[in-house]
Amino acid sequence: MRRINGILAVAVLIMFIVHGIFGALNMMNIAPLIAKVLSHTMLTLIAVHAVISVGLSVQSVRSAVRTKAPYFKMNRLFWARRISGVLIMALVFFHMTAFGFTEGGVFRLVPFDLPRFILQMLFLLSVSLHVISNVKPVLITFGAKRLKPKTGDVLFFVSAALLFMAIGFIIYYIRWQL
Repeated sequence: MRRINGILAVAVLIMFIVHGIFGALNMMNIAPLIAKVLSHTMLTLIAVHAVISVGLSVQSVRSAVRTKAPYFKMNRLFWARRISGVLIMALVFFHMTAFGFTEGGVFRLVPFDLPRFILQMLFLLSVSLHVISNVKPVLITFGAKRLKPKTGDVLFFVSAALLFMAIGFIIYYIRWQL
């Protein structure tokens, strides 16, 4: 089950990076909007990943309670992963409605004001925390040897993509203010 969840996590991460890069390019008015199919597929994978993660988290907490091991109380990273995942699930709705809506088959933009900008940056921050804190566990799940160089490479690539997405949000916000 952990391996399936790891595969889902990597698939979501790849789709997230593609979605974020195309979205940032779109917000910068550089490229057309990517098809909704990617977004809907990613949302489905996120939902399955969330369900499996909740099940594995409950299993871990039950095991810690049953064995009276204080591990889950002391492990800040365990809770950071869970809390950031819950934040992502809470903020994804605001992300889906931040840019516009469809009315009668026509997509209508909504003003990208300061509250929407702040919510999008919080969304990106929670995704960043979740992804970055889960790089090592995913590499371990896939049996990676010599974690340090691989972790560094993955973190560099993911951080660069997340920074690019943040720049896209900033440029989009500035364009709405002009």
